Amino acid sequence: MQLTGGQFKGMKLATPKTNMDVRPTLSKVRESVFNILASYFGEVSGLKFLDCFSGSGIIALEAYSRGFEVVAIEKDHTNVRIIKENFAKLGGGKVICADMMKFKTDEKFDVVYLDPPWDIDYEDAIEKAKTLGDLIVCEHENDIPDCGLKIIKEKKYGRARLTVLSSNF
Repeated sequence: MQLTGGQFKGMKLATPKTNMDVRPTLSKVRESVFNILASYFGEVSGLKFLDCFSGSGIIALEAYSRGFEVVAIEKDHTNVRIIKENFAKLGGGKVICADMMKFKTDEKFDVVYLDPPWDIDYEDAIEKAKTLGDLIVCEHENDIPDCGLKIIKEKKYGRARLTVLSSNF
């Protein structure tokens, strides 16, 4: 894997070995996510970005490279170690080893990125994400439930779909 944009564009990253639960987000999907966020916010530098179910950490690392203050949540200890190694190369970012569905904080984020395992109950995951921030970016395979949020943008990339939701409407 390598970063597709921002200050560290082109940097090669360590990746988890053969962990079948990790689906690194495709580079074209990552580019789209950050183009949408740049269009939505204008300047993103200093905004808070939470990468839920971080997996390989590629989305969190891309967010950091592009100027966000980043927190990545991942429960797999091996993946957490690799994400921390990659953040150390970039000089920042925070990684928390925790089950996202049990994670608690009073901190609010400008962007909550939600890419759980595709077999998880998305309604529960979105409800959890709503407690953490107002703009939720979901990467998913199937339709996501109507959780009382406004759809800002939807795109499809093969099996992967990208939906940006907001509670501000």
